[in-house]
Amino acid sequence: LSRDLWSTILMKQGCRATLGNMLLSFPTMVLVASVSIQGFCLLQHPEAYAFGTETFWHIADTVLMSTMMLILGILYISCFYIDMKSPYEWSLFSVKNLCTAQPLIRDVAAVCITMIYFLAFEHFEFIRGVIMWHALAFSTLLYTSFVMRMTDKVSGSASPQPRTWSVIVFGLRYGLITSYCDFQVESPAACFFGVVICMRLLKLMMKLPDFIFSESSECFFKLGNPVILVGGAAVWLRYLVQSDTWHGELLDWFVGMLLLAYANFIVYAYSMAGDKLAETSYSNAVYINRAHPAASQYPNPIGCIVFGISNFLLVGVAFLLNARY
Repeated sequence: LSRDLWSTILMKQGCRATLGNMLLSFPTMVLVASVSIQGFCLLQHPEAYAFGTETFWHIADTVLMSTMMLILGILYISCFYIDMKSPYEWSLFSVKNLCTAQPLIRDVAAVCITMIYFLAFEHFEFIRGVIMWHALAFSTLLYTSFVMRMTDKVSGSASPQPRTWSVIVFGLRYGLITSYCDFQVESPAACFFGVVICMRLLKLMMKLPDFIFSESSECFFKLGNPVILVGGAAVWLRYLVQSDTWHGELLDWFVGMLLLAYANFIVYAYSMAGDKLAETSYSNAVYINRAHPAASQYPNPIGCIVFGISNFLLVGVAFLLNARY
């Protein structure tokens, strides 16, 4: 009965897109819940954590960070209830005399996700934050791509991309960059500004593969026309020339460019890996069903492995990385 029910649901494109939205959002919400719960536990029992260098201000900072992440998580979820146009499309809003119609609610959600990952890096610190980022990227992108491609193969039709995809990918990419600028760079704002402007200019001037830029998830950064981008690049170069530590800031900018390109490649690699694993899993399931019908009732091994690794990484983010050292 449950198999027939799920089959009926997943034959509908809207239901499959809704499933994709839920799978994309779930790992980030696990992160928000994990950090928030720890902050509130710290507030209730501060004496249990007051050892070593744990001071009152450190505890207050942790509680404030947890509260901010919880608020951002609630605001992010609220965006989907404010804009209920469809599971794979955002409503367009026109700001008169400023720009063309834009999905403003999508952009708000993207900023929320970016800030959530930035605060997560602040909570975990940079090294553990990088491990956390890769774990959530796997659980979010590869697993969702696997499930979505599998449901498409089973239903026999391709479903539109869930509208959460661009939001989550934007947050993952720029959350990593903002954290790098905050932890490793002397002038965070200048570095972030330079990376974004130069990457957008490269996209306009050079015909490079899309996985280098991840254009589909740029959200409101697509609004920058060439004139604005060239003007922004000129302002950034002027700042760089006038800086006494221009060589160090130029190196920071170059590393930031490489880091953003790396994040874009990870997004591409995980999504493609999920698609390929789903196609392989589906082909194996079809072969087994034809050759050994009785064996078709058992779980698919590839699906079990992907599911197991994704959940193991989520547990690691929720408990292991969140442990106090």
